[in-house]
Parts: sequence; C-alpha cells; structure tokens
Amino acid sequence: MDGIFISYRRDDSAGYAGRLYDRLAKHFGPQRVFMDVEGIEPGADFINAIEEAVSSCQVLIVIIGDEWTHGTDAAGRRRLDDPNDFIRLETSAALKRNIRVVPVLVDGAVMPRAEELPEEIKSLTRRQAIEISHKQWEASSGELIRTLERILSKTSTETPVEVAPANRTVSTGAAPPAVHKSRVWPAAAAGFVMLGAALWWALAARSPSGVPVTQPSVSAIAQSSQLPPAVATPPANTPAQPAAPTVGQTPSPTVASVASSPPDAPAASAQGAPRPTSPAVATPSASAAAPVPSATAQPDPVVVLPKIIEFKAEVGTTSARLCYQVSNADSVTLSPRPGELEQPDKGCVRVELETATTFTLTARRADRAVRKTLLVAAPAVSTAAKPATVPARPAPAAATAAAPVVESASALPRMGESWSYRSSGKWATSPKLRFEIVVQSVTADGLITDALRPLDPAAGPAPEVRRSRGSKPDIIAWNGIGNEFSPYLGAFVALADMDKQTGFPTPDLGQYWTQWYSEARAQGQESVSVPAGTFSAFKVEVWSSRRATGGAAQASIEPVRVNYLIWYAPQVKRYVKLQRRITSASGQEIEKDVFELVSHRLP
Repeated sequence: MDGIFISYRRDDSAGYAGRLYDRLAKHFGPQRVFMDVEGIEPGADFINAIEEAVSSCQVLIVIIGDEWTHGTDAAGRRRLDDPNDFIRLETSAALKRNIRVVPVLVDGAVMPRAEELPEEIKSLTRRQAIEISHKQWEASSGELIRTLERILSKTSTETPVEVAPANRTVSTGAAPPAVHKSRVWPAAAAGFVMLGAALWWALAARSPSGVPVTQPSVSAIAQSSQLPPAVATPPANTPAQPAAPTVGQTPSPTVASVASSPPDAPAASAQGAPRPTSPAVATPSASAAAPVPSATAQPDPVVVLPKIIEFKAEVGTTSARLCYQVSNADSVTLSPRPGELEQPDKGCVRVELETATTFTLTARRADRAVRKTLLVAAPAVSTAAKPATVPARPAPAAATAAAPVVESASALPRMGESWSYRSSGKWATSPKLRFEIVVQSVTADGLITDALRPLDPAAGPAPEVRRSRGSKPDIIAWNGIGNEFSPYLGAFVALADMDKQTGFPTPDLGQYWTQWYSEARAQGQESVSVPAGTFSAFKVEVWSSRRATGGAAQASIEPVRVNYLIWYAPQVKRYVKLQRRITSASGQEIEKDVFELVSHRLP
C-alpha cells in the first residue's frame, strides 16, 4: 500500500490531472501512480470498486478546480450533493480509512468551506492544501513531489528483521517475519548465510575439548556493513573456497584470509587431529562480535512554511471586518493597521475605513514569511449618515489633488456590488435567462471572485462561483450562461489605448471542440442602449478560432469560430452589452445570443 491515487473532475481539471500524472509517474514509477477507477465490470458494485482502489493506495491527491465544489450535472443539480458522485466517494473512502489526503488547488481555486461539503468529507477542509499553477509548474509540482516523498518515506522505512543465532535451534512454531521488498540484502544473500551456518554446524561444530566454539550471531552479522565472516574451517578433504560476495558488496576480510592460506598448510589426520587454523577464524573480530549499525542517510530537515488559507473582508457602513485563517505561523501581522494580531491561526478584526484601502496580511514562522493583499472598497456612507456630533466642514484644497486617487479606487468593483442581466438567443428554443452577478471579493492584484445567481430560479441557471483577472484579457466558462469575455476589463485597462491582445487561454466548447486560439482588439467608443439606459461605451471585438476536425459529415454542427462584441461602460465598471456569435465549419451561424444590462447596484 504505497501508491498515489489522483482524484479529479474531468470538466475542470482534466488537463492538470494528466500532466501531474505524467510527472509523478516519471518520478515515482507508473506502477505507484493511479488515475481513475478503470475496469469496473458490468454488474459490479462501483462503490465497492472505488473503495477498494482507493484503499490500495497510501496517498489520495484531490485536485480542486473552480468546478470541484459548484459543478452541476445535466439536470442542474450540484454533483457533490449526489451520494454516488465519484469524487465524493473517492474522498470519503480515503478519509474513512485514515489515508493521507492532499488537496491540490489549480487555476486559482480556493479551498471549499466546510458548510459547502457533505458531512462525510467536511474534514477535507482541515487538510493543508498545495497550490499548483501553469506558469510555475516546475516549482509548484516539485513542492508536491517533496511532500509525497516525505509521506511515503514514513511507512517504507523498516527496522531490521531479527534472525535466530547460528548456534541455536530455530523454532518452527511461528511464521517467520515478513521481509519488505526494499530490504537491503536480497533473499539470496539471506539464504546463503543460513546455508553456511548449517554446514558449519554439521562439519565443524566442536573444538577438541568437545565444547562448541563461540561464534558471533547472525543477527549481529546482519547489522554489519559487510558480508558475514567465514567462521568455519572446511574439512581436510575439502578445498578452501572463498565465499562469494553479494553484488555491490566488498568481500569480508575474514573470507580473504581463508582464501589466502598457504597451500602447504598441514591437514587434519584421519583420527580427527585439528589442522592449524587462521587466527582470524579462531577468534571473531571486534567488528563481528559487536553489532555495528548500518549508516542510514538522514533526510534534510523539513522546512515548514506558513500558509495563508483565507483572507477576506466584509464591508459595513463605516468599517470593515477582516477575517483570516493561517497555518504553521508563529505570528500574524495586518498592515497598515492594526499591526500584530493576537491569534496566529485565525480570527477577525474590525477596522475603520474612509477610502478604499489595500490591506496586507503577513504570516511569519522563524525567518520565513508569506503575504497576501486584499483591496477593501470604501464604505458607501453619505454626509447625512455621519454622526451629528461631527460638524460638516468644507474639504481642504488638498482634497482636489487627491480626488483622482479616490476616483481610481472607486472605478474598481467592490465586494457586494451587483449587476443583473437578461439574455436572448437566435432561435425560438434559445433560453431566455435573467441572472445576477455579485462580487464576493477583490484582491489588490485584480483577482475578482463572482457569484452568479438566477433571478428566475425556475428557468434560470444554477448558482455558480468563478474567478477572473480584471487586469488582462480572459474568458470565463460558466455552466449556465456559457463563455463570458473579461467582464471587468474596462475598469482596469485604458481601452482607448489597447492594442491587439493574443495568447490568453480559451476554454473548450464541449468535450470534442478543443484547441482554440483567441485574439482581442479595441474598436473605439460608441453609444449603446440597453434596458439599464444609454451609455458611452468602449467596444472590444474578440475572435476565437480552431481548425475543423470532424470532416464533412459534421461540418454543419462543428463550431470553428466564436465572435464576441463587448461594450464596456466606465460608469458601471462592467460590460453593459455582450454579443456572442458561433459559426460552424460550413459557415452557418449556429447561435447568436446577446446579454444586456438591466440594473446595477452598489453595496
């Protein structure tokens, strides 16, 4: 039970799982790395098959992407809520059997909260996670390999098996202890030692006085760094033969002394008179008489780094509540205020806010430190909402110079800010959706977490959570509404000066339509009308293309080109209109749908 099992969802981390399997199989060997449960025969109980496969391994790697927690099936139900979900079964089987479970976060995913998980896998949230990224693949996957090496080495290390001394009878009443396959001595060498001991006992067991000669025990020899010494003197009619050393071992000095005895040494008479023996044979050497522990390579000291598991903010009317969760830290500091925190593991603090502020959480352990930043939006407080005891004063002249900074901060989305949209398609059967996007968090480097909520639960998409980079082109793959291009790009980038952008990843369309290439280009500024009003917006056009692979039979249904037109309005920080057009390999328009802003609300 020394294998590694990789558990993953195909629709959010199949690429990472395949790449990780290749690296782990190359490092640990393909016979020790397993992916998927294969070969479940028709009629077999797949729950038992999963539990048997997982229990045969020592480590379960759970790859967590954006879809791991919130992914839904064809009926719109969350997959983790299904008791027969493969991921849920694999994780539960490992946790029940105390198998080491290592969460691996990919594509910027975050650890799920305990309340988001079924009861039998809630303890997964207490497991230390490792983040793996595409840009830092070698370093991040290398950290995982070092972790797995430490886990596997703890159970593969064995203590030496004690063998009965050669001058005692071995009892056969109990089964011999099992020898692990990683034993330093092969089984052939062990058999050679026992055979030599038996021959010595049968042919030269006694001295002239009839008392057995005292010899070092085999258990003492087993702890020596050399082969067992040749302690028996062969009979006169048997030529002396040097013991054959095991491959890779240095011959024992005692064996060498017997092999180099003079050819004219007197032999024993027929009446049993002893022949002279080498002093090395008559008296055991000090190294053979006293056990000498074998040299064992000591692993390098493990450096445990602190890790910030969670850092989030809840903005109120005049202040913000900052909450954190940290592991392996001696101290935690929050800047620019309030400084060092009392609890180094987790807690919440409240800070007063007047403008948008970037907070930095620093976790330290010895001389190591990790940091995480969070941009907290300013509370929406009017002058009338301020306490009556504070008289209103005209703003100083310096405030005019500081105004651009405040405007720049307010141009970014805030936690709790929301936008509602409606969508319509080309065909009569195209879904007509109404949904809301709500900001859950915004970091200083522009990473935004959005939650999609249906406004018409009966016909709308299922709730989902996605993360995106507002400061660079990106395409977000939603289950309920399809692909969405960089919703906040206009709030982070000066679109009037944007040149052609290429090289950003494009999600696949379904299981078979893969290997897309995308480019985006700004098209200028124009007026656009949507249900929320008329806006002066910046227009961006995006082309996503791929080569046809299905042949003439599928030319009319195989998508090869997706064209996006997006209108960004700086007033609402997000796009106000998105048009998406899908074209087949035969040139036919498969679908054309439009998303329009209905309303925008500040927190």
